[in-house]
Amino acid sequence: MIHDFKLPHDLYFWGQDRYGSLIPLLGQLFYRGFGISPLTSESVTHFLILIAGYFAFAGLFKSKSSRFILAVLWFFPPIRMIDLLRLNIGLEYSLLAIGIFMINKLYGNDFEKYRLKQHVFLLSVVILFILSTWVSDLAAVSIILILALQVYFGDFRKSIHQRFLTFWKPEVYYFLGGAIIGAAFIFYGKYYADKSPLYANFNNLKTVFASIRIFGGSLLELLLFKASEPFTSAYLYLVILCAASLFIMRGHIRLTQEVKKWILFFVLDFILLFGVIMLSRWSYMNGVPRRYFICCYISFWMTFLLAFDNMEASDIKKAMRVVLIIGVVMAGVGSLYNLKYIWPKTLKPKVEFVREFESLGRIGIIGNYWNSYINSITNPDQIISTPDDRSSIRNRAMANKVMKRDTIYIIKDGWMESFPDSLNQFGIQLYKNGNEFRMGDCFICRYRK
Repeated sequence: MIHDFKLPHDLYFWGQDRYGSLIPLLGQLFYRGFGISPLTSESVTHFLILIAGYFAFAGLFKSKSSRFILAVLWFFPPIRMIDLLRLNIGLEYSLLAIGIFMINKLYGNDFEKYRLKQHVFLLSVVILFILSTWVSDLAAVSIILILALQVYFGDFRKSIHQRFLTFWKPEVYYFLGGAIIGAAFIFYGKYYADKSPLYANFNNLKTVFASIRIFGGSLLELLLFKASEPFTSAYLYLVILCAASLFIMRGHIRLTQEVKKWILFFVLDFILLFGVIMLSRWSYMNGVPRRYFICCYISFWMTFLLAFDNMEASDIKKAMRVVLIIGVVMAGVGSLYNLKYIWPKTLKPKVEFVREFESLGRIGIIGNYWNSYINSITNPDQIISTPDDRSSIRNRAMANKVMKRDTIYIIKDGWMESFPDSLNQFGIQLYKNGNEFRMGDCFICRYRK
């Protein structure tokens, strides 16, 4: 998408009207501005945002150990939560984290007049909240929570006269204006995006219980060490042990109003978003996938670490700290173990496999969905790829470009048992032109038009 980015159609990921294309947009700075490859541009842009999000959340903690634990949880998560590093929810929460950091900076010191600095902070928060909602619609729930709690903890306890004066503060106009501009921007992007009619539908009672059963079954598999994630299972038991210990020691936790506000936010965020996932028809149709629970993973750990960070020093806290560090490090190591020994049973980066296709020259590639676009990432000028015409096609223009190439290769993995003598793709007849061979960790064969 960085290579072929076009506005306004590409404001959302190809083929859908959700998950804003923040990385393809910002990646243009490195790709077109500095001439860096699209692949490296994606990585640099993506991880700069994740790193900024980490430091913003880490700023809520007092102790280095809490910041270290968050770093491991954030950058070396359990294999089940690895999509925090890949998909949009990690980006969404990074933007929310930076927004929270800005709010704390704005209200951290008492001020009497709104000078330039305060207006910069307010404008930054509005922009960050608009971007996070664009990146993921679920962010709207979190943002409403943040604003509601900010009002409650900031103005609810004031006199009626003082509360009335709140409506004349610049914040009100910034966020009303931001809501209008943000809604207009998002509707504009969705207007040009490919529509997903079932995305916003809700489950009925029967399918809600079905979603809960799927989630409960996955959790039970982990607890019984039947999920092929032994390190994650052990980590889960240590988390349960620490959570129970924290609950027992809750009388030794000392919270300021500011910390109470953010703990309440993360608790409510966890509950509400878990409920939204269970109610979502789209989630049920996709088998209640683990990637949807990254928001709950982040909110749970922020709640836990904020409470733990503000617990009185004691031998029990020292023991809990040791168990926590062992647990999260073990989970991170477990991700490498899963990649090496369970799936895909190698630590060789996918990019090294697909780079092998560059030796074939200027080609087009057709495969099933999972063996298509990925093959263009090292050199999208030289190699153009598309899923077959019965798979999920993200960008029809890419398919047209593939069919214009003089040399076309077919990948059979996950699609066909053997290479046929001929097949029709996108209305064009293709004929086998040579023997199959293995390249890029796939079985491929050349075809002619």
